[in-house]
Amino acid sequence: MGVLFYTPCRQMSVDEKRETMKLPKLLALLSVLLGTFHLPAVAVTVDDLFTVELPVADQTTSLRLESFSQAFRQVIVKVSGSDDALRSPAFKRPSESSARYVKQFRYINRKLPDDEEFDAGRLFLSIDFDQQLVESLLRENNFPVWGRERPSSLMVISYDVNENIKLVSDDSTPDLIEALDQAASIHAVPVLFPLMDLQDIALVRINDIVSRQYDNINTMASRYAPDALLVGQIVGRSGKGWQGDWEVRFAEQIFKWNFKASSKQAVVDQVVKHLAKILALEYALEDHRRIEQSILLSVSGLQGIDKLIKVQKYLKALNVVDNVRIAMINQDVITYRLKLRNDPEDLQRLIDFGEMLEQEDFPQVNPQGDAQIILNYSFINRGVSN
Repeated sequence: MGVLFYTPCRQMSVDEKRETMKLPKLLALLSVLLGTFHLPAVAVTVDDLFTVELPVADQTTSLRLESFSQAFRQVIVKVSGSDDALRSPAFKRPSESSARYVKQFRYINRKLPDDEEFDAGRLFLSIDFDQQLVESLLRENNFPVWGRERPSSLMVISYDVNENIKLVSDDSTPDLIEALDQAASIHAVPVLFPLMDLQDIALVRINDIVSRQYDNINTMASRYAPDALLVGQIVGRSGKGWQGDWEVRFAEQIFKWNFKASSKQAVVDQVVKHLAKILALEYALEDHRRIEQSILLSVSGLQGIDKLIKVQKYLKALNVVDNVRIAMINQDVITYRLKLRNDPEDLQRLIDFGEMLEQEDFPQVNPQGDAQIILNYSFINRGVSN
């Protein structure tokens, strides 16, 4: 079992999930191909938070119910950002009766690339859970709900096995990249890795990572424009086990910790698990902050009913928003009335995190005297996160 030392300083198929999580990596590669072009911070929309796909041996009811329970636990981890809820007594009964949270399920026969001996393919059970029921369960028990818009994290890691040290990248450590990608998909945390091409290598050396030379690291990281930066080391020694030494920086916050375990996989699983938990502390919205406030949000540039509906659906999908309806239409300016679960600042932060709306000016107070806040945005729809 691993030992954690922590010091704060402040579903689709596996292959499909990995492709989704690679979006920030592809965008970073695009920026390299375009030369000096720099992308904005790459927030990612995770579309499979409430879907889990598991391999199964047969279609018996007993195995299906067992799979429901396993998948339910995975969804709780993805949506809340950690496994804290699963350790709560309040989730013992929901875990045992997880079928009531299932919206639909289906069996899929899939031929895997390396399964030449299995002519019939492998059997999978795809399970879709009811979003409203799962989120309500978490909120009723004071656990956070983390929405689909999630920060991208750049992982800058050195890999030291018996003093043979490499910089982690697709080319130098493909197996380690695959393990990190797989762990990230389980926690629905979008991650990307430096290309470690000539440009990166000219900026960052292994010693920069070990000694935390952030001037060099930040210069290299700027070409990828991540929302969060994780810098660390994975060190393995024969007969002595493995250790991870980590530091995460985002939103003017710094978190440091190290972790010791008997296996490399345990170190990999732990760093992603802890990264998810740290990010969720910032971006997931906790129920005890619930205030149920109503505000007005005005959006300009909405020519056409299709854009009006698109923005309404986008706002309703934000987990801080409880309800959305149209309050007024004035040519291409649409004013929505939003019932919030949390502070307006939480709403602003989530919108800023996305790529559909851009704030025009500071919040205002409704001049009609009801002290209601008015937020003003313009429709941009860059298309990265929706």
